[in-house]
Amino acid sequence: MSLPFDIYIQMDEIAKEKGVSKSQLLKESLRQYIATENRWRQIRRWGEEAAQKLGIKDEGDVERIIHEFRKERSQP
Repeated sequence: MSLPFDIYIQMDEIAKEKGVSKSQLLKESLRQYIATENRWRQIRRWGEEAAQKLGIKDEGDVERIIHEFRKERSQP
C-alpha cells in the first residue's frame, strides 16, 4: 500500500501522539471507514424503500409531499 507523503507524515504524527503503531492506526481507520460506509448503505437502502412506498420519483415529488404535510399540520 502506498500513501502520499503528506498523509504518511500526518499518520505518523497521530500514531506517535496516540502511542500506537501506524499499522494499528490504519486498521482502526479502515474499521471506522467500513462501518461508516455500511451505515450509509443502510441509510440509502432505507431512503430508496421509503421513496418507493411513497411513490417519490424526483425532487418535485419530495416538494409536493413536504407541502402537503405542512398544509395538513397547519390545519386545526
